[in-house]
Parts: sequence; C-alpha cells; structure tokens
Amino acid sequence: MTAFKRKRINITCKHIATSILLIFVLFLVNAQNAYAHFTHFEPRIIHVSEKHGGLELLLRMPLPLLLLDKTWRGSDSLQSIPFTYQKKTGEDTQYIVDVSAIEEHFSAFSQLVTDNYSLTHTNRPPSELIVTDIHIFNSDQRKPFSSLEHAEHSFIGGNIVVDADASNLFESSIDVRLLAPTATFDGRYNIDSELGVHLNAIEKLANIVQVHSQQGTSNTYSSIGPLHLSFEPEPDPLGAFINHLGNGVLHILIGLDHVLFVLLIALASTSWLQTLKRATAFTIGHSVTLAMGLYGLTPAGTWFIPAVEILIALTILYAAIAVVTKHQEIFGYMAISFVGLIHGFGFSFILNELVSEAGGLNVLDLIAFNLGIEFGQLIIYGVFAILLLINRRFDPLQRLQLNKWLPFAAILLSVFWVYERSVQLLT
Repeated sequence: MTAFKRKRINITCKHIATSILLIFVLFLVNAQNAYAHFTHFEPRIIHVSEKHGGLELLLRMPLPLLLLDKTWRGSDSLQSIPFTYQKKTGEDTQYIVDVSAIEEHFSAFSQLVTDNYSLTHTNRPPSELIVTDIHIFNSDQRKPFSSLEHAEHSFIGGNIVVDADASNLFESSIDVRLLAPTATFDGRYNIDSELGVHLNAIEKLANIVQVHSQQGTSNTYSSIGPLHLSFEPEPDPLGAFINHLGNGVLHILIGLDHVLFVLLIALASTSWLQTLKRATAFTIGHSVTLAMGLYGLTPAGTWFIPAVEILIALTILYAAIAVVTKHQEIFGYMAISFVGLIHGFGFSFILNELVSEAGGLNVLDLIAFNLGIEFGQLIIYGVFAILLLINRRFDPLQRLQLNKWLPFAAILLSVFWVYERSVQLLT
C-alpha cells in the first residue's frame, strides 16, 4: 500500500471518528431534554380476537394521535384540526371535539382510522378494516381496557358515543371497534401504523397488542413509538420472551440518565472484567427494586416517584464528581448495587404503566426485561469502548479528551436534572 493510500485511509477514518463523536456529543446534549420516568406513557392498546367470521380489533389510543396530521405545527399556530372547533378561554385557545361533525361525517372520520392502520397476513394482501363503533372519553376518566372483557364494555352505549367530559381534544382518548371480515387466525399477522411519527410525543406512546385465541389463551406483545408488531394466534412463549428482552434493551437506551451512569461506571473502571463486575452489581440492585415496584411493595404517595427521580440524578452527580476527583473507592460493588436499587425504581415506574394496561406480567417476562437492560448496558459499554479507542488512536481527536469532559458534562446535566425534578416535586 502506497503512502498516499495510507494517508487517504487515515483521513477517512478520522472523518468517520469525528462524525461518531459529534453524534455522541449531540446525544449527550439532548439528554437535558430527557423525560423523567414520572412523565407518563400514553397507552395504545389493541385486542385481536376471531369473531363474526373474521378478526375483530378493539383499539384504544389518544385522540390527538388520530387527528393531528403531518402539517401540525403546535397549539400556538391556531391551525384547524379536523372534527374540532376552537374555543377561546381567557388567553388560551382550546380545541373542542365536534360531536355533530363526527356524527354527520362518520365515514370520513372512520377513514382516518382505516387509512392509518394495516393488518397484513404474511402470505396475503392487507385485510380490509371496517370501523363499526367508537367511544370518545376523557383520558383521566378512562376505564380499564386491559382485558378483552373490559374492552368490550367500552362499546355498550352505541355506535358513536362521546362522553360529556370529553370536550378538550388534548385531554381525550378514543376506543374503536374494527372488523377485518376476510381475515382468519391461520398464521402470522403484522399490524402497523405510522400515526404520530412526526410528533415529539411519539416516544411516549406505549403499544400493547393482546391476541386472544378461541381456546381462551392470550399472548401479549408490546413496543414503544410507531406501531410495527407481528403476532400469531397461538401463544408463543419464546416470542414473548424476546419481545420483553427487546423492551428492556430499548428502555435503558432511551433512559438517558441511566445511560450516563453506565458511562461513568465505564470511565471509572480499569479493565473489561471490572466493568462487567460493576455492571452485574448494578443489575442485581435494580432487579430487586424493579420487582418490588411491579408487585406494589413501594410507598403509594404521589411524592415517591419524583423523589426517586431526584435521587437518580443525585447518583449521577455523585459518580461524576468521583470520576473527576479520582475517588475510585466509591465505585465498590456494594455502592453500585445500592445505586442500582434506586435506578430500579425508575425502571419499574415505566414498566408498571405497561403492565397495568397489559393486564399483568409473569416472572419469565420480568427476567427477560431485566436481561434486556443488562444487554443494553453491554451495548453502551461496547460503543463507548470503541469511541475511547478512536479518541486515543487519532491525534487530532485526542485534544477532545473524551474521558475528561464527559464527567464534567455529567455534572452539569445532573445538576440541571436535580433542579428540574425538584421543581416538579414541589409543584
């Protein structure tokens, strides 16, 4: 290889490394906008069962998810939203659900649903979906939808039901009964929806799909964000295990406060073996309190969740200061296990919401979720190790001193989080 080629390869590698580090920096900067765990998920729940010679889907979702299209620029824009009208209240403008418009143009309203959801058999074209019933209600007053029986109760009142307290669009949800008359339970199906991909809140949307067989068994699938799930009519324990495993990985990757603590563990470690031991200690700690949170063995006061969130931010501040001052002794296995106990409550808050909407979680699912968190940590360690290696190998990048500015960034972010979460606790 000529010197010229080696130089070009070296320059290319530097550009790639710089790009990766820039993405990493932007990732950390974005961490200041991380949602606290007590910012609730909005549920999108779908029950699938075989009825009337086809498949029936009972769907629950936030009403704005259905009505806000890709042109939506926010409430301040005062732009029109279909099937609503604007009402001035003091200095604010509310979007009010227009019941008469829904009743008069029910076919157009129904088409918003059928245009944005698809049910596809692996070996056949998409199944036709028909909306037969809707129920719009105040999200704060929603009744259980966690079982097929509960979901059926939502449609007792008639084809088009809009509760009196479901006037404000942004405080309303909708239940929809859909029929797929040509579909049968004879193989794997995919259910997909791109609704809300343009909205910032899409990552706070929890998808839960329950599939009910004629034998009385059910299978639960879940994800976060846009809806893209595959399911089969018969229970699939391995598929359910993999699904919860993936949710555990996803949860720690989108929990930027947890990511930051994991990175500080990596910075404070002197070898891969020590990193893995510390990661295991962290996992043992959070596994205990994750299970406690799920089984209701925690304080029930409204103060508890935000108080834990403040403690999580303080653990990051504690670890970052220890890295800067080189007090490695505080990263002992017992100390990290204790920190894991605190972070475990944070994990449980989100999983608890999913479980309450899904109707339960067995021990195997809990183990899968925990393993997913562990795998997520390993992914973070692997990516971070590569970044550190690149940082040390290329001379121009050494001036970035990733291992030095990261803990300082963590101190600033954790102080911001402590302040932000304390304000939320006090208000």
